[in-house]
Amino acid sequence: MAKVGEVLVITGRGRGSPGGVGVVREAVRNLLGLLKRRGVVAAVAEHTAGSFVVTLAPIRALFETARRSRGPSVRTAPADVAELGALAPATCADLRWLAERSLESLGAPRTDRFVRDEMLRQFSVLASAIAPSEPDREGRLRSLIGAARDAFDDLE
Repeated sequence: MAKVGEVLVITGRGRGSPGGVGVVREAVRNLLGLLKRRGVVAAVAEHTAGSFVVTLAPIRALFETARRSRGPSVRTAPADVAELGALAPATCADLRWLAERSLESLGAPRTDRFVRDEMLRQFSVLASAIAPSEPDREGRLRSLIGAARDAFDDLE
């Protein structure tokens, strides 16, 4: 999600699959639908019988999209203030900048409480987009914060 634009996802037609039905293609189609509902993908179009053109959503879509699911409601647990304390000072500073910018764009006051709450919200959203198996989770978080910062800069 650090980059916005179109990508070509090649699945193949599935001619080598039993009965000539592409198992991979259907699995990718389902995954792209899920990613679209989560705000990671903005659009999907069939390019050929063996590929899709996928438009990646800007990182700010993570914050704008309400998660939907057909299954039981599962919410991302809000971050704890202690989790912010475990971050490197530079990461906290970047997260604070992002929270202040977000509040500014909404016309909300930038009181200490609002900024802290927005930092927690931003952190929860961004952390939920990082795989638990990611070896450098904080580095990935900083990368996503940087991409969000670039998205805000592009709005100017």
